[in-house]
Amino acid sequence: MRVFRIFILMILIVLGNFSFAQNNKEIDSLIGSANAFLFKNPEKTIEIGKDILKKKDISDSYKISSYILISNGYSGLSNYQKAIEFALKANELSEKAKDNANQIRTLGLIGNLYIRIEMRDEAWHYLDKADKLSQSVSLPDSMKYLIGNINLLKGFLYKRSLDCGYAIKHFNKAIAEFQKDKGNGFAVANLGQAYNQKGYCYLKIDKDSAQVSFEKGLADARKNGAKSLECNALIGLSEIKNSKSDFKISNEILFSALPLSKEVNQIEMESRIYKLLAENYIGLDDFENHLKYQNLFDSIQSKFSEEEIKTVNELIKKRNEFKQKTYESKQKNYKILIWILLGILLISILISSYFLVIKSRKINKNIKNKIS
Repeated sequence: MRVFRIFILMILIVLGNFSFAQNNKEIDSLIGSANAFLFKNPEKTIEIGKDILKKKDISDSYKISSYILISNGYSGLSNYQKAIEFALKANELSEKAKDNANQIRTLGLIGNLYIRIEMRDEAWHYLDKADKLSQSVSLPDSMKYLIGNINLLKGFLYKRSLDCGYAIKHFNKAIAEFQKDKGNGFAVANLGQAYNQKGYCYLKIDKDSAQVSFEKGLADARKNGAKSLECNALIGLSEIKNSKSDFKISNEILFSALPLSKEVNQIEMESRIYKLLAENYIGLDDFENHLKYQNLFDSIQSKFSEEEIKTVNELIKKRNEFKQKTYESKQKNYKILIWILLGILLISILISSYFLVIKSRKINKNIKNKIS
């Protein structure tokens, strides 16, 4: 669950934190400032986004970026109802402006938000829509990373559904797009992620392919100083060695990953390292070290259990709240529509009755004239 949240948050950032150059230094500076506040003060991000929207004569693209800032701010506050509301506004405006890049970007953002509240059907809907649009329009190479992001998210969803065959296809598409512009920071940020996710998919079906993917992810992470991704790739490689009963080499890899997990404060990865070390020492008949690392794993896991239960309950609560609000909103709109239709029907009846009365009077008048 924790790795899932970290992964989704990383994609969310890449989908959201972007401003198309529009030669307005003041607004560009505000957007940069709002992005910097996203983690430490999301309320400030929302405030800046709303302030930008109040400015006169700003372009549609800046409005879209502002809506996305506000959406990300609400997401940071776990207010997904509002986050999706502003992401939808961004998407509607990008569609109206016929801005293909921003349409793909915002559709991916909406899909990502639905993933975060475990509403996978809705997530699939928006990601499929983004995928179809990306195949029907032409994007400049500098924007192709958006296609990579969509495929990375779809691959992750397939992986979560235990369909690694389809997941790997999407990870390969993502990697191909990210590699087209290695100078693009957004592509670089997710290339190592795609290699690692692909590696974990291969782990149970093709160890050799998994190793190739993890090694590429490791090289990419080290090249770009992405210590979290480096740690994740090392853990994957250690699992391969563990599966081949090469316990000593597996331990060597894990001990090189352990300080990285602590440095980047990835407690879940640290837990996985302790678990694998405990398993390896059983294979080496070293029960003293097995107990040492098993106890470390159990200690962290007990904390996780409480946190995971709390997190799952919060997700269920948020999802149910969102569904309830969506249902209530639809019911309200339905009632309004019914009243409008009834109003139209009533007006139609009145108009028809009026003309029938007029016509009846004319007929009666004609009859009277003929009699007289």
